[in-house]
Amino acid sequence: NIPDKRMVSQRRCMGVERNWNAVRRCAVRELIRFWKERDYHSVYEILKTSKYDYTIDNIEKDFAKVSSTDKFCYLIYLLSKDYSVKNTLLLCDFLMYTDTFFYDIHPVIQMFICRALELFPKDPTLLEWVVSTYENHPDSPFEEAEMITFKEQLNKLI
Repeated sequence: NIPDKRMVSQRRCMGVERNWNAVRRCAVRELIRFWKERDYHSVYEILKTSKYDYTIDNIEKDFAKVSSTDKFCYLIYLLSKDYSVKNTLLLCDFLMYTDTFFYDIHPVIQMFICRALELFPKDPTLLEWVVSTYENHPDSPFEEAEMITFKEQLNKLI
């Protein structure tokens, strides 16, 4: 059996040292190649193994050569593997604060926030983000009554 090139590359990227700095030295080019090929599974496995610190700043700095579309698609894949408050807010921050590649991002953000609120109703972080981001935002996808409810829920949680 001849090993698949992708698997050999993925194993080499993961290496013996399992931290982001080791992976970074070894494989940023290969990670970017996986990303551009839309091999999100390989990207996910390498970053998971290296305990990558998912922040908007890190993604923008480490993967500046990856298109916004591919970053967005990867973040959706990340959510499919690890649906968490942190990853939901990472995706929402990505849409709000980076070079968004499509118009009218707010309904998309609303969809992810609403789903996360269903899954994590007791987590105040989501409500804090919604209130701080959209309370006086002219393009808020949330109705005024929803914002009042969010603030009331938040006050009960904190």
